Amino acid sequence: MKTFFYFLAISLIWSSNLHAQRNTQSINSAWEFSLEKDNKTEIVNIPHTWNAEDAFQDGKEYFRGKGTYKKTIFVPQEWEQKRAFLKFEGSNQITTVFVNDEKVGAHRGGYTGFVFNISETLKIGEENEIRIEVDNTHNTDIPPLDADFNFYGGIYRDLELILTDEIHFELENEATGNMLIKTPEVSAEKAHVTFETQIVNHSQAAKNLQVSVDIFNPEKLKIETLSKKVQLSQGETKSVNFSKEINNPELWSPEAPNLYEAVAKISEENSEEILDEIDSRFGLRWFEVSTEKGFVLNGEPIKLIGANRHQDFEGLGNALPNQLHRSDYKTIKEMGANVIRTAHYPQDPEVYKICDELGLLVWTEVPVINDVTDTDAYHEVSLKMQREQILQFFNHPSIVMWGIMNEIFIRLVFNNQITEEEKEAKIKTSVELAEKLEKETKKLDPNRLSVMALHENELYNESGIADIPDVIGWNLYFGWYSPGLESFGEFLDKQHRRYPNRPLFISEYGPGADSRLQTDEPKPWDFSEAYQLKLHRSYLNQVQERDYVFGMTAWNFADFGSSFRQDSRPYINQKGLVNIDRSKKDIYHYYQARLLKEAFIYIAGKNYEKRYPKDENDSLEITIFSNAEEVKLNVNDTEFTSEVEDGIAVFELSLPEGKHQLIVTDGSVSHSREIEVKFRKNLVSEIDENSILVNLGTHVNFTDETTGEIWISDQEYKDGSFGYVGGSIYQKNDSKFQGTASDIQGTENDPLYQTMREGIEAYKFDVKKGKYRVTLLFAEPEFNASEENIYNLSEAQKKETTGLRSFDVKINGKTLSKDLNLARDYGRIRAVEISYEIKSENGISVEFDENSGKALLSGIKLEKL
Repeated sequence: MKTFFYFLAISLIWSSNLHAQRNTQSINSAWEFSLEKDNKTEIVNIPHTWNAEDAFQDGKEYFRGKGTYKKTIFVPQEWEQKRAFLKFEGSNQITTVFVNDEKVGAHRGGYTGFVFNISETLKIGEENEIRIEVDNTHNTDIPPLDADFNFYGGIYRDLELILTDEIHFELENEATGNMLIKTPEVSAEKAHVTFETQIVNHSQAAKNLQVSVDIFNPEKLKIETLSKKVQLSQGETKSVNFSKEINNPELWSPEAPNLYEAVAKISEENSEEILDEIDSRFGLRWFEVSTEKGFVLNGEPIKLIGANRHQDFEGLGNALPNQLHRSDYKTIKEMGANVIRTAHYPQDPEVYKICDELGLLVWTEVPVINDVTDTDAYHEVSLKMQREQILQFFNHPSIVMWGIMNEIFIRLVFNNQITEEEKEAKIKTSVELAEKLEKETKKLDPNRLSVMALHENELYNESGIADIPDVIGWNLYFGWYSPGLESFGEFLDKQHRRYPNRPLFISEYGPGADSRLQTDEPKPWDFSEAYQLKLHRSYLNQVQERDYVFGMTAWNFADFGSSFRQDSRPYINQKGLVNIDRSKKDIYHYYQARLLKEAFIYIAGKNYEKRYPKDENDSLEITIFSNAEEVKLNVNDTEFTSEVEDGIAVFELSLPEGKHQLIVTDGSVSHSREIEVKFRKNLVSEIDENSILVNLGTHVNFTDETTGEIWISDQEYKDGSFGYVGGSIYQKNDSKFQGTASDIQGTENDPLYQTMREGIEAYKFDVKKGKYRVTLLFAEPEFNASEENIYNLSEAQKKETTGLRSFDVKINGKTLSKDLNLARDYGRIRAVEISYEIKSENGISVEFDENSGKALLSGIKLEKL
């Protein structure tokens, strides 16, 4: 099959346009694509990744290998005196281009742009095949080697065809043709600006040229034209630079993101015909950082608070259209953030453009993360990535920090197999690379900050690597991976005492949170939104109390793909302030209350609108986020008042059963929400109208997103009610996770099966006479669970068989399932649902008789038939 792409429109433009300027067209549509693993052909559009689905599928490793894109184009005669280039914004991770089976070039690295000149391989007046091979195979000489995110393969950013005159601004370089605009001296009174360009003469003769730069202010008014006459020999490339002082500059800041523009042109001397033209926006600002003043922008101190952001999206992988990038950063700005960290790689060029426009300061970094290979090739690719990042994004005023590494010793610290000699060699090469990256960064841009992110380990200080960049960021997870929220501030104070002149930034922090899980009793590793709020509130307060910490970026803006994770949503890192589909968690709105200057108010609990207190004496917590000093809550025409502390007002109310309209106001803005209250004490007596669904072994409620059913937290049995008898909460080994963090096969409702009560004797419901359906949920959590049949074993063998779990299920004394062995009958780490229909004369008692090992139960549902 061939895909044809006719550039009729281009030829018409070139034949009719009096100005021989460059023509840039996207060539994203209709590529013939195949993977080496199956050679199946399909037609795809760019941006494209082949890992948008397989990186999220149960029991599979996503494909890391080679994909091939093909397109046939017709090259009209008008191109004969032109130069043709392919410009990639990003393609992961080794990209090789062939035109008519002739190799044009190859690029290593997946997160920066690159340009190939295809002029010499094109056949004029004929069809030409473009073949692009992209390989995301693990390669020890290309970072990233290992990380908590997916390495999606494919041409996942826009692809352009650029046609220029034979005399043009240089394109095929590490800057991808970017005109460098430097602002080495800026003050409120004046700004010194330089413009650096490269021009190329591919014609057959020497040329006398005119090169100019038009400068426009933020109101788009031309303020000056700078011009030079340039002689350019045949085949020559020459630098043409300009400088300008701008008086009383309109400064760029998060509150006033003023942008100037420069338009550079080439023409022949004494001719009005423009041969080539490029443009770039830029901003004027200055900044500094210290432990005494913190971050100072344009002479004003500013605490940097924002988030990290990965570039993937539900169903798309990392192949995002520009509009989704724009939507993300608009959402971040609307949160009240003033800074963003593009973790852990340079992002789409559109991202930096958007941050310039919105007024978001940026820490951008290369993907040298977790580990380093001690080879010249790895070091060289890392340095090239940094050069490409800096040169391509140099002009963006939003960028204030160039990142050089992230948690580079984390794999080393947790590798128990490494020898002391190997450890020292790894440290040595990591420090050497950091020094090279620092030197390269300062060579290209001495005016911005260099930065490195560290994880909580003393090796960074002991090795000296923490002293290399201008500032460091700490990735700290006290209250999650490390115990104690208060330990966060204690750690920072200790670091500041030891290194009093080292500016500190909190580059990562935050717990996992699943919007399906709700509780009023938050605990670490319960993945509840309530615990996410508790941790973020604590961290915000502790940073605000410490002037020597100049900023913080939450991990992460949005949940993102990570194929090895097996948390409550497998294959997804859930530390986002919003979900992977960008629906907002409560914590997003809390940041609005803490950061926005305009009046803000919000009733928390979008995913917690149905509450199950014990009875009328059990109060409910209604949480309000606001930046006011005081708020008023109206519930069913009754008004309550509360002060706001740290952006939160909490109302403890005892409400009757039924639906309640909540309206909260600070006098200028208001917000409303409806909640429904259902007393647990009435569930058994009102079983005719409602099923009872219980999430065993946990204190959190779980909402099934498909059915809307709520599985309420567990409780112990008491007369006249329902609950468990005996057993204890299952905890796998020394895991921090409540229950097991394993990916439960055969279900999307993993949290419902990951927690369980082990050694349970019975589950009882004191319901009235009638016909019922009892549904039991199970999952065998042990990978080594035995599949033996107890009836084939002697008593001695039963005792000796490791991991044998067998039990009988009785309901009201009648055995309904005998020798239930989940591993044997259904498989390990797999969701099991068994329903029984029964008639009850006086209540229901589901009993578990153990034959070997401990009985367990993850969930129970009771329905009246």
